Amino acid sequence: MFTDNPVTPVRLQILIGLLRECSRGLARKEAYRLLQPEPLNADLGSSSPAVVTVKAAIELELAEDDGGVLSLTPACRKQADSREAILRAFDARVLSNADVEKYFALFYSYYLGLGKKTYELRAFNNEQWAERFNQAVFADAPQENRFNGTKLTGLHRWFNFVGLGWYDPNGGFQANPYERVERALPQIFGRQKKLESDVFMAKLAEACPELDGGGLFLQANPQWDGAGKRCTLGLSCALIELHLDGVIRLSCPADSAGWNIGDAEPPRDEDFRSARVASVERLNKD
Repeated sequence: MFTDNPVTPVRLQILIGLLRECSRGLARKEAYRLLQPEPLNADLGSSSPAVVTVKAAIELELAEDDGGVLSLTPACRKQADSREAILRAFDARVLSNADVEKYFALFYSYYLGLGKKTYELRAFNNEQWAERFNQAVFADAPQENRFNGTKLTGLHRWFNFVGLGWYDPNGGFQANPYERVERALPQIFGRQKKLESDVFMAKLAEACPELDGGGLFLQANPQWDGAGKRCTLGLSCALIELHLDGVIRLSCPADSAGWNIGDAEPPRDEDFRSARVASVERLNKD
């Protein structure tokens, strides 16, 4: 699990950029030297920044090693923008399952599911958060490589970068998957332009299993009741902001019985006659 180690988005972007310039590949030892120059290259143990960055690129299927020579995977090479390549890899390899990163999506799902309760727990340190998460999600299951505060520190390096939220002035994380939902819109809508809210939420759960109703979300929040049709605070904020930015259009008539985004306190105006979403329309961006 690469987030156990000091891998940062910037380091990974630098590595991808480096390999992009080497069409014939780059010797792994040379990549280490360029990522971690002398005299910082003296210790290339398994947890050194250069080593773990290369490991992360391989785990995310951004790079491959052929006999000690590193090169970008064909899928990564097709992406001209390194950040876009990383985001696509995260969506496919980290946020959609727990194979590469056992705890990343699950902890985010758990945190998202708490909604406003996170405000009551803002004084928690990372170890306290890890213990609460372990008790809630893995109480009846033995854990190998148990989740702890150090692992949570690694996750926080990535949450904002991959579009899952932001940090307030006090350092508290505010779950808001705006960018994650925006990236998933083509998959959610396909060739359709407008979806009833029930259909939208079902497709969202399929495309983003770490969000409301998805498989990972339900694993992290087994008590969540989808029959109540109440979106989490974080998803509600993301949907409202996407609407205000002209990315989607939420239809919220007064008589709607659709999904409730009231936890985010939407503005009461012509667009939001109620806090319940009847349908979601994908808008063409200029």
